[in-house]
Amino acid sequence: MIAENEVVLTYLLQLMAERGILDKLAFKGGTCLRKMFIGSGGRFSTDLDFTRIEEHDHEDVVLAMMEAFEQPFHGIRFGVPDGSYYETQDGLSWGVNPVYAHNWNPSGQSEIRLQVSRREVPTLPPSRNAQCVQSYFRYLPFEPVDIRCLALPEIIAEKLRACYQRGKARDIYDLSVFAARPLDRSLIRRLVVLKLWQAGDAFDPEALMARFNDATAFDWDDLRQLVRRTQEINPAQITAACQKGFAFLTELDPPEADLAADPHQRKRTLWKVLRDDLPVSRH
Repeated sequence: MIAENEVVLTYLLQLMAERGILDKLAFKGGTCLRKMFIGSGGRFSTDLDFTRIEEHDHEDVVLAMMEAFEQPFHGIRFGVPDGSYYETQDGLSWGVNPVYAHNWNPSGQSEIRLQVSRREVPTLPPSRNAQCVQSYFRYLPFEPVDIRCLALPEIIAEKLRACYQRGKARDIYDLSVFAARPLDRSLIRRLVVLKLWQAGDAFDPEALMARFNDATAFDWDDLRQLVRRTQEINPAQITAACQKGFAFLTELDPPEADLAADPHQRKRTLWKVLRDDLPVSRH
């Protein structure tokens, strides 16, 4: 069912792109990493996560989805059940849980979780990327479209923020894929500081390293449902890779350390200076 969901997500992204529903959104999160950056080496995901590029009325987006779902799309029937729309208590994100059905899965009970964050607009310019080619692409009745995504350093920074604030093994697993790869370290470090400040949280790099050093801090059973049965999950290896690969986060420069210690968002001028003076070109 998870493999089926992977294919259906490709259809749903195609439909939403063709109907212009994605025009004000940037793709991000675990599904984005698999589909746009890692390919078949990444874990499966049943979620579609986006960040708003510009302000929009979420009701307009949901209504556009419902209109797009009125007719089957290449044999798949999508729908938005009554009551599936939700808004988080803090108002910083909204979501809807479309269902789908097709000839050999006719129940209509299979669900996709779609969430849009309006916490912040992207810090770096999003880029329009081609989807990583999958073996089943040759059988699709369409050419998969390019999708506008958050820049990879920003996706990694958001994964680091998530790891700092919650204990989902899928987050640290995603990070471990990049732990030994060449990264723009100064840019990612700056983005992590900015994003945690924007979330009203102090950033203690040593606390994150301690979390990486404690495999019991993560729910590994949740992750095992999202990888192939033949794929071994080694928590100690994953946490060690992240502890080593992201140790550069402890090397905050003085202005970053100053902002990281300001959870009450009093130093907005400093935040703006650091945001406007990112370590690399934003183009």
